[in-house]
Amino acid sequence: MPVPGVRRSLPLPPIPGRDVPASDQGTITDLTVPRAPVSPARRRLTRVALALVALLGVVAAYYVGLYFYVDRTLDRVDALVVDGPEVLAPQLQESAQTYLLVGTHLPGRSGLSAVSTLIAHVSADGQQAVLVSVPPTALSDTPTCRDDDGEVRPAVTEAFASALLDGGPSCLVRSVQQLTGLRVDHYLALDLERLPGMVDALGDVSVCVPDPATGAASALGLPAGAARLTGEDVTDFLRASSTGSDLTGAAAAEREQLVLTATLRTALDSGTVADPLALTRLLTRTGDTFTVDADTALDDVRALGSTLGDLSGDALQRAEVPVASVGYVPAGSDQAAVLVDAAATRELFDAVIDGGTLPAAAEAQAAADGAATTDTSAGPAAADSLPDPTLTDVVPAGTLVTVAPAGVTVDVLDASGAGRTADVAAGLAAGGFRIGALGKEPAAVDRTVVRYGPASFEPARTVVAAVPGAVLQPTDEVGTAVQLVIGPDFTALTPVAVGTPVPTTAAPVPVDEGTGAASACS
Repeated sequence: MPVPGVRRSLPLPPIPGRDVPASDQGTITDLTVPRAPVSPARRRLTRVALALVALLGVVAAYYVGLYFYVDRTLDRVDALVVDGPEVLAPQLQESAQTYLLVGTHLPGRSGLSAVSTLIAHVSADGQQAVLVSVPPTALSDTPTCRDDDGEVRPAVTEAFASALLDGGPSCLVRSVQQLTGLRVDHYLALDLERLPGMVDALGDVSVCVPDPATGAASALGLPAGAARLTGEDVTDFLRASSTGSDLTGAAAAEREQLVLTATLRTALDSGTVADPLALTRLLTRTGDTFTVDADTALDDVRALGSTLGDLSGDALQRAEVPVASVGYVPAGSDQAAVLVDAAATRELFDAVIDGGTLPAAAEAQAAADGAATTDTSAGPAAADSLPDPTLTDVVPAGTLVTVAPAGVTVDVLDASGAGRTADVAAGLAAGGFRIGALGKEPAAVDRTVVRYGPASFEPARTVVAAVPGAVLQPTDEVGTAVQLVIGPDFTALTPVAVGTPVPTTAAPVPVDEGTGAASACS
């Protein structure tokens, strides 16, 4: 019924493409194309894909959780003092990273000689690294520091490793910074008794021995070149040989670094990462092996291993803290020590701080040391240089004593730990020798040796003839002194005089020159 005043609206016209005229053609729903049923194979493929995604998620979560679990289980100590006044030119060290690597419980050693220390300075771009070893018995100045109990420890001059053994990690860091001027950014202590367990978790590791001397200095006696080591092999490789040639501990520190780098490099290998069981064993043993500072994470350890493993040739330089003398017994002490060459040490670390490389003099010395084991073209050694056991037979058959005991002054140092210094010195004095310094030798010596300098070759033969089983040990680091270092094999003394035969067994143990295999490491 029409309403007055309201105009009736007309119907809206149909919208093309949308409105469907009412007819017998059906509804819009009726016009929808029916969906084809999913095939069983496609359903199975979908389920497999979802299962793989879920599995990958679980594995990723496991790896991430394991990593953070091991990182949290690392023993951490408050070691760093990055703003110490002994740090030189800190503005030049802002981007570089300096790691202090400390090996403890060196197999076959105890006390000071069971500690090996390596300073690793890595450039900001990671393309250059310098490794410098520090003798554990070097006399060094440790600044005022806080010991393991948090107590203030006064400044003291002591054997380098004593800063760790008597003070703790923070005191060792301060001692390193005092000696070098470097800012220590990471403290990494490695229990060398547990390192073979990490290697066993991987099965074995590939280590490249850079030169014959490095291999000969270990109980394993490896030649230069690549070798695969098991955990048991690593223990023998870390243990020093019986030649007593590692006067400063540099060889022990180098072997430690080679094994650690090889272990971390193998751990980063895709085969290890893809093996959950091997990776779990490795990471759990890592937590038992390392002690780090409060700010160092497991990733920093991985980064160091990756960097040192990737660098070679001139990009990875090695050196020792320059030494002026070994077997030095300070006044008022009975313990022999290593004297550091202060001027050369300062020059070395100034170059590292300024440019991240060794000074030219140190590089030249390293090159000369390397050439000395391979270059035989120079002929016999000059009169003012040491006889090279690889080039010269220093005790040929028929060698006789030419200097009477009364003309020989000998220092007596006991490295056996049996307290024999006084008795042996008394025996030598009774045989006509003059006695110099007396003390305990804390360095790594497994047999009785007679150290001598270039000017003391003939007097050293007299001493070695009086000590059956002893061997000669030439070194520039004793000056004109002759030092008898009593090892655990010492038995007795024998009377000598001019004309007494010098046993051929007293000759220094020769080092195998190899056949150029050392170049495989470069």
